[in-house]
Amino acid sequence: MPFIAVVIPNIRQEEKDNFLASWPTAVAAMKANPLVQGVSGGLIVGENGAPVTDFKFMEIIAFQTLEDSKAFSDSDYIKEAMKKYEAFVAGPAQSDLFEVPEPPQTAPSPLTVVTYTTIDDESKEPEVLKAWEAASALIGKKAFGGKTAVPDGPRMGIAMVGWESKEEMEAAVADPETKAAWDYYNSLGKIRNLVVKLENY
Repeated sequence: MPFIAVVIPNIRQEEKDNFLASWPTAVAAMKANPLVQGVSGGLIVGENGAPVTDFKFMEIIAFQTLEDSKAFSDSDYIKEAMKKYEAFVAGPAQSDLFEVPEPPQTAPSPLTVVTYTTIDDESKEPEVLKAWEAASALIGKKAFGGKTAVPDGPRMGIAMVGWESKEEMEAAVADPETKAAWDYYNSLGKIRNLVVKLENY
């Protein structure tokens, strides 16, 4: 199965313009790398129901195999890129690797809700998945996602759902039954919801 690396770099606020100016060059270099199957990215504009006012950015890099992702992480390109990133960042990035089904070939919606779900007990996975499927069915949306490819540590899942607007998102959970289903899902683990203006490159 394919894998995606989801990275949220810790960019210093005063360096956001320089980071954004360098991003197209970074995308071109990654797309030219035979290990990389696809690149997406975009501004994070919301987190857990609140607007994000500081600069936050999400990068998603797709690989065909786990071996490809490891080879890319160990490549000279990454070593050089990390040296350049040091001028922009205030600290380590959040970086997670997930095993996923084949990514959709369609363009992202204007807004994508990226949900991280972390549980400390692997035996809870079936219950969490069932609750997610029930809640997703009520909003009538298909989600793309998978689970962490790292065997050690807490179990983490990721899911992405596309929306046309903030108003569409709010209307979807206005129904009491739908809200109750999502509240139950959110009670099963540590949930982080990010709203991203995601683009494919």
